[in-house]
Amino acid sequence: MRRSGLKTSYIWNLSQGRPFPVELWKHSKIKIQVNQIGLSELDQITITPNDIHILFIQVTFKEWNEILPKIKSTFEMSPFVSLILVSSEDGVNQIQEMVQSQPKYLVLENPLHVRELRMILDRTIQSESYKAAALDIGNSCLENVGFFEGVFSLAHQEYEESKKENEALRSILKYEELVKRSQAGINSALERVNDMKNQELIELHQRVKAIQQLDELREKELKQALELQKATEEVLNYSRIEEMNLDKILRAQDRLFEYTEQEIKELVEENRALKKKLGML
Repeated sequence: MRRSGLKTSYIWNLSQGRPFPVELWKHSKIKIQVNQIGLSELDQITITPNDIHILFIQVTFKEWNEILPKIKSTFEMSPFVSLILVSSEDGVNQIQEMVQSQPKYLVLENPLHVRELRMILDRTIQSESYKAAALDIGNSCLENVGFFEGVFSLAHQEYEESKKENEALRSILKYEELVKRSQAGINSALERVNDMKNQELIELHQRVKAIQQLDELREKELKQALELQKATEEVLNYSRIEEMNLDKILRAQDRLFEYTEQEIKELVEENRALKKKLGML
């Protein structure tokens, strides 16, 4: 029986000297290998049909435009490339608009969240592993169908010879129908696996974006709270200064009033003494 078991999951890190941000992990059934490829070395990538291939592209928006024709012509339509991840510090929105019609792409948020990237890679590798196993079972069934079709032709020729052979023919027909139903079920299961994989990637991407927006909101609220606290302290300081100034003014007025009253008393005494000298008293 022919088997098409997976050998390796290749992650191609396409960048201009940027390292792969995720630490390699072990998988129970698949070897995971990261290959560092410069943006000018895309022709060195070899896509093998029996392996999983994931492209992880770290580029500026200018670099993306330079390599886009090669990505489209070589990797975008390749049935053996499972996922194309794109990380860019200055072109996330523009790149997203350019590739949003192609389900094979996933443009990551900036800044890059390493833990979420690790989850995306792991789920993609798991999904492709299950799909390959299902295809292996389906191919085996198809090979057996060819064998039993030959038996079916022979049974037709000898159909009239005996009832025993007639029963054998019925059994063969039933088996053939079961095999065909099994193949249809496998194809349906493969479609569901792909749909689930794409939905999980979309939901994870949205969750990462929501977490980032929540962090930004919290940071903004903290900044506003600090500014309000500072403004409140300035108002309180100003109020204390005003109280001190008012107190000084009141004390000065009291001294002024006291001084004026003394002057009045002295003038009264001086007036009385003058009248006494003039004999008016």
